[in-house]
Amino acid sequence: MFCTKCGKPNGDGANYCAYCGANMGQVPPPLTAAREPGIGRALWIAGIASFGIFLAMVMSVAICAWAIHQESLQGDYVVVDGMTVVGADGHPIRLTQNPDATDPSWAQLRQFLYSDDTDSIRYDDDSFSCADFAEALHNNAEEAGIKAGYVVVDFAGETTGHACNVFRTTDRGTVYIDNTGTLDSNVNADKTVDLAAGEEYCPVSIFADRGSEYEWECLGTVSEFYVTW
Repeated sequence: MFCTKCGKPNGDGANYCAYCGANMGQVPPPLTAAREPGIGRALWIAGIASFGIFLAMVMSVAICAWAIHQESLQGDYVVVDGMTVVGADGHPIRLTQNPDATDPSWAQLRQFLYSDDTDSIRYDDDSFSCADFAEALHNNAEEAGIKAGYVVVDFAGETTGHACNVFRTTDRGTVYIDNTGTLDSNVNADKTVDLAAGEEYCPVSIFADRGSEYEWECLGTVSEFYVTW
């Protein structure tokens, strides 16, 4: 038989040409994997889609984390002149708001103050100062259903201010309460104060039978004050 490629004679039954190596037609050509039209493009699209889903999942997690972070920064913080008021340990003062809280009578307010023990906390410049006392009393009052306000006080010629609370009583009008404690936690520190710009800030004990002999120091002349309800 002759090679169909080079024409050289080869023995009968030869699979390949002895001269040029061409297939003599006895051995079927090796099989190659059939390729579906467009399968590569489909796999490419599927890969892109999978990556897109993964990216969307990552972004959704990032967005949720951002939203949670933003939520943690929202709330009723006390801000004066664009600056957030902080407690002794540096935490931002945050006020609890009870939508069902109402204005108390003077008797109801006295009863609340008598039972509330915030003023028994020992005063400490590094851990619990006037800002913290006012925050605690405000939030305790709101939780008890009594509408309360938070007051930041500035004194003339002083770089350090003060904090107290305010209530709108139904029978005595606006009442300012200072419950900042002392270095001696055994002294009752519930006090009223007549708060007005240009006037001395001089607290007066509320309960005659609980620390009535304790004399409170006037803190200075009020230059201005800010109320947050």
